[in-house]
Amino acid sequence: MSNHNQDHQDWKPVVFKKSDSNNKSKEEKSTTAASLASVGVYKASGDDDVKKTKYILKNTSQAITTARCEKKMTQKELAQKCNMEVSIINEIERGVCVYNATHVNKIQSVLGVKIPRV
Repeated sequence: MSNHNQDHQDWKPVVFKKSDSNNKSKEEKSTTAASLASVGVYKASGDDDVKKTKYILKNTSQAITTARCEKKMTQKELAQKCNMEVSIINEIERGVCVYNATHVNKIQSVLGVKIPRV
């Protein structure tokens, strides 16, 4: 009974091949693009142009900080009401995060003030 015929199974051998140098150069290019993306520069697919990521503006971050302080809220309280992480609120107020309209819209509605975006 332990000697079953398994011809009905679709068993195929798995073969591992050592990558050639062409694959390595492609990996190096993608690593370079990923490194650039981490500092806010990315290469658009299909273009040869390098584009700059849009960070949150200083006047936007200052307006959020001012409005939050006028409402006597902490960053933690604002984050909870916006359903966000405290670190996101902190980065927005410091002006070091990438601009995200959804985050700014949530903050604007919770604080009840108009946030400048230009």
